[in-house]
Amino acid sequence: MIQLNDITFSFGGRVLMDSLSLHVKPQDRLGLVGANGSGKTTLLRIINEDIKEFEGRAHRRKGLTVGLLPQEGERDRGRTVFDAALEPFANLLALEKEIEHLNAAAAEQTGDEQKTTLNRYGELQHKYELNGGFTFRARAAEILSGLGFSAGEQQREIGTLSGGWQMRVALARLLLQRPDILLLDEPTNHLDLPALIWFENFLQTYPGAVMVVSHDRAFLDRVSRRIVELTGRKLEIYNGNYSFYEKEKEKRTEILLNRIANQEREIKHMEQFIERFRYKNTKARSVQSRIKMLDKIERLEAPEESQGLKFSFKAATRSGKVVIQLQDICKSYGDKKVLRSVNLTINRGDRVAVIGANGLGKTTLMRVIADRTDYTGERKPGHKVSIHYFAQDQYEMLSPDKTVLEEAGEAAGGNFAGNIRTLLGVFLFHGDDVEKKVEVLSGGEKSRLLLAKMMVGPANFLLLDEPTNHLDPPAREMLEQVLAEYDGTLCFVSHDRYFINSVANRIVEITPGGIEQYIGNYDDFVLIKKNREQAARNGSAASATTAQEPDRNREAKRDRAQLILDRGRALNPIRKNIEKTETRISNLETRIAEIEQTLADPETYNDPQKARSLPAELKEKKNELEDALSAWESLSEELAEKELEFPLED
Repeated sequence: MIQLNDITFSFGGRVLMDSLSLHVKPQDRLGLVGANGSGKTTLLRIINEDIKEFEGRAHRRKGLTVGLLPQEGERDRGRTVFDAALEPFANLLALEKEIEHLNAAAAEQTGDEQKTTLNRYGELQHKYELNGGFTFRARAAEILSGLGFSAGEQQREIGTLSGGWQMRVALARLLLQRPDILLLDEPTNHLDLPALIWFENFLQTYPGAVMVVSHDRAFLDRVSRRIVELTGRKLEIYNGNYSFYEKEKEKRTEILLNRIANQEREIKHMEQFIERFRYKNTKARSVQSRIKMLDKIERLEAPEESQGLKFSFKAATRSGKVVIQLQDICKSYGDKKVLRSVNLTINRGDRVAVIGANGLGKTTLMRVIADRTDYTGERKPGHKVSIHYFAQDQYEMLSPDKTVLEEAGEAAGGNFAGNIRTLLGVFLFHGDDVEKKVEVLSGGEKSRLLLAKMMVGPANFLLLDEPTNHLDPPAREMLEQVLAEYDGTLCFVSHDRYFINSVANRIVEITPGGIEQYIGNYDDFVLIKKNREQAARNGSAASATTAQEPDRNREAKRDRAQLILDRGRALNPIRKNIEKTETRISNLETRIAEIEQTLADPETYNDPQKARSLPAELKEKKNELEDALSAWESLSEELAEKELEFPLED
């Protein structure tokens, strides 16, 4: 569908891409990842032909349609949400008007004139039906509903919506266009969990290709079949979802670091030899040979890592057993009731995740707990409870003219000043980053700075409203690690299921009817709800089907046994080849290390034949290693594709 060959692109004197290549295939599901600022959005814009000034070649299949989710939502005033969603069907809407005109004209005509009009009417009616004229409004309503618009909200004027809901309109319009390839830049930023889950299911059955940039790791896990990482101005391809990418990247990084260590040893030994024998005439040829070898070596670069430092975050004081109690809490905004008779108790050590659809009161509940809004009912904080509250709109609390170090140091005071750089390092502010002015920080950097300030002598009860918004995966993982070290009580709102799974031990779901509470993390919550729904569906039907179950079970077991047999026949040969290739890679790496160690020994050069043969063998083994690694990647891709052909249900 799309072929990028040797793309090189620079912006502001900085090279973002260097001889980058990528092939997008039909029905591909690509997750594009990389550090903030690495060029992910730029790559999408090159594919969409918004950027045309670059070196290299970008080839599209003839007639290919590409759709890019815009950075801003649909803002046209005067149009309803539903009318905006129908924009991709302009041709059908025009056909409707022409058909209506012909119908009205035929009613006033007679004879041949009427016959001609009716023939034309029939042709257009057939064309209208063939192109989905009787279903496109239902499709639009279905997609808008999936993205969270009720029937009434679909008739609202776009200008009355918030920026997040306007983005949903833009997303709905793009999905209704059904381009051959969808380019989605952070599509989940403004979606709540119900809309997010619907969107994942939609993309899994989408007939075209999908390329998505997202910080939501669970979303990438469910949607992606290949991960494309933009790192070091190149693309690294991983044939699997995000979880596969994380494990595989760790393996590749380990292999690369070993190769770098071997190369550094090789370079060091050659440099030592050159320095030792530089002025000995008898070694002149050997010295010159090594100088030439050093010049020809292509230096391997260590991967760009964004790792936080180890740091222990302890609550300043220990609270009582009960941290806070809410009794019959109600909150309204005008005529709209948001919280209805909420009763909630949070105990010391709880890590409560508050989830639910947008607009049901998650942020309002957090503000009530933090005592930042008025309400009816009773709020009872516990003994010695101290609260730090991270809100979504707290950026104005930062001073634009101060540096990161000054801002954090002000919160630290005299008690923490010695460790302030270490603290900022934990939150990914390294080196000169601490001297940046607040006014030039990105949204993600401001979020990290606010979180760092909270951890200066942290309170024993943290309230975090969407703390992972604007954070890339490394920063989200950093926050998870920080909170794992925190020994106080935590209550947070998040749509990030990875984050919830890593941090929460309790779920509070806000529903239109009130709140529901669950013990465990997000996976436990999903399982409990699924079991409840299954039990409700099975209630009366269970007894009626009991007699048929033994036969069905036997048949299901036979089918599963046959599937396992077929799966084994298809996958085992590939697995064996992978094992052989991995053994070969290990043997080659061992031999390369042996040769490099031998070449580093000055005694080796007392044997001229050995000294001549070893460099040649080293080059040969390195080429074989590259081929083996390439073969291993191909086999892994083949295995992943075969596994999709033989899915085993749990």
